[in-house]
Amino acid sequence: MGTADILDQGSRLSQLYRTTVADSWRWMRLDLLVRLVPLTIGPLVFSWLTATPLASMGLTLAHSTHDLVVALPLALAGFVIAAAFADYLARRRRRWFVPDGRDLAVQSLYYLALNAPVEEWFFRGFLQGGLSRWWNAPAVAVVVTTAVFGGYHFLDRWGWRPVVGATAAGLALGLIYLWQPQPPSLLAPTLVHAAITCGFLSLGPYAIFRWRVANGRVEAMSQAVRQ
Repeated sequence: MGTADILDQGSRLSQLYRTTVADSWRWMRLDLLVRLVPLTIGPLVFSWLTATPLASMGLTLAHSTHDLVVALPLALAGFVIAAAFADYLARRRRRWFVPDGRDLAVQSLYYLALNAPVEEWFFRGFLQGGLSRWWNAPAVAVVVTTAVFGGYHFLDRWGWRPVVGATAAGLALGLIYLWQPQPPSLLAPTLVHAAITCGFLSLGPYAIFRWRVANGRVEAMSQAVRQ
């Protein structure tokens, strides 16, 4: 991980961390085993034991055109909001975590192809969908799932501000899953989820920081910022 000191327009000293593929792989390999694999297997085991159809957990493309039309503008909005929130947190902490070019591609692919689908499969398809059916109270299921989703981010030792942001995102994703034609599909919330995560953790910080450098908003005190 490359580091550099930078000065913003207010001449405040901040720390820049340029993450690499090696940095990301160190946490990804553990994340896959400890988090994503259990979140994937749990609903599958439940489905097998209870003979619950996977389609009832959102694994359907019954209205994919509608889902894409809904998801694309919401994904763009979610990306912008998440990127702005990440920028706010970085400026507040005076610490910037920005992937280099290759790590940007690896992280974004991970969030799009693995993280977002698995989390939506577990939290919206399995948990929210299951609670909604069992309680016959979809709104309550959204609230409970949102609370669990937000609290689950404390496991990664996030501070309360990022957790509040994750909880707000979880509420939006829960409502997207709720307010759609039947049968419910995970396609739209998964696309929006991936956009939010990329905006918060990979492409958002990368794009904002490159824009700041190009426009003289920060002054590099090390060549690491040029990578």
